[in-house]
Amino acid sequence: MSELPSIEDMVGPGFTDDARTSHAAIGRYYTDPVVHQIEQDRVFGHEWNYLGHHSELPDPGNYLVRDVAGESIYVIRGKDDELRAFFNVCQHRGHQLLQGRGTIGNVVVCPYHAWSYGTDGTLRGAPKMRQVPDFCAADVALTPVRLELIGGFMFANLDPDAASLREMAPRFEPALLSMVAESADLHPVRTRSFEIAANWKIVTENFLEAYHVEFSGPAHQGLARVIDTETYEFDIDGRTIEYRAAGGAPDTLPYESNEHDAFTNTANAPFQQIFLFPHTTFSVFPGTNVVFVFNMAPSGFDRCAEEITYFSLDAEMTEPSRTAEAYISEQLNEEDIALVEAVHRGVGSRGYRPGRLMVDAEEKEGWSEHFVHHFNQLNVAALRRHEPSSASATRIAAASASARPNE
Repeated sequence: MSELPSIEDMVGPGFTDDARTSHAAIGRYYTDPVVHQIEQDRVFGHEWNYLGHHSELPDPGNYLVRDVAGESIYVIRGKDDELRAFFNVCQHRGHQLLQGRGTIGNVVVCPYHAWSYGTDGTLRGAPKMRQVPDFCAADVALTPVRLELIGGFMFANLDPDAASLREMAPRFEPALLSMVAESADLHPVRTRSFEIAANWKIVTENFLEAYHVEFSGPAHQGLARVIDTETYEFDIDGRTIEYRAAGGAPDTLPYESNEHDAFTNTANAPFQQIFLFPHTTFSVFPGTNVVFVFNMAPSGFDRCAEEITYFSLDAEMTEPSRTAEAYISEQLNEEDIALVEAVHRGVGSRGYRPGRLMVDAEEKEGWSEHFVHHFNQLNVAALRRHEPSSASATRIAAASASARPNE
């Protein structure tokens, strides 16, 4: 494998430890497929990745498949009502076992040679196994993936030696339950999926800064009616970034407002947002009665699979909640998609020279880009902390070979 770029080569000399003097990262950080493959291994392969909510798998045999760090995994509810996660690969000759989401009976059956596994991952049977000398079914099991639930939300980590999510992000659980005490009782009521032509970090950075809000279009300017900026507060605690504010008057919101708050805590801070590194944001807007989760998963160095799932305490959204969902998904998010796709095209230009991050002297202003800086420091720290696994070395080498074919 060719020599990997150093961290400094990835982010550039202008990105420094001090947000107040730092420049943005260089274009390569966002546009190089080698950097993407290294991140898949060193960041997503060792961090806790959002999968969904336990209410999406209410019954034994319910499953869903997710891509994490270039690996296909699935989470399934067992006959004992326990949720478990596994690498989505048969232990015979590697065929993937499940696709999408759905329900199986008592066993997961490989579509290739019909090896069957229990919901606990143990091999239950293989055709003709009694005719194979010394074949021992008890020695075969699917490879488990660590699964953790916080507030009913499911997270997976491919690293068997990683600390728990509660240890890695100790502020996340109390922040989530402070935002919505009824988090474990939520139900998904709407999911929107977007394939964005931009690097995942550009999409995430856009969520973490308010510097662009008043300049970026009518939907963003509507946020001034959603958030009372005079009451804006935030906290940065390791992998967790929180935002809180009072909401605008119901008759000025860019959507209809529910008459009553469904969640216990939103009366204290109707606008709340929690970012959990590396790529998931949990939000409540005033008057919406829904929690919406933005998951921004890289699907390539130049693509991001964004999924927005809306959760409520009821099986369906109220009509006012639907108008809020339409504003967030169809107006605000569509403006954001246009912005980040233009940024991705721009940072790949030979004319791009990374500018100063706009950070106030005390790092206390809501518009300040020190949130963006903190996010990238977390990403850089993960890049420094882990060495590539042998499984990912081939993918990184292939990315290196194809990154600059004309050189």
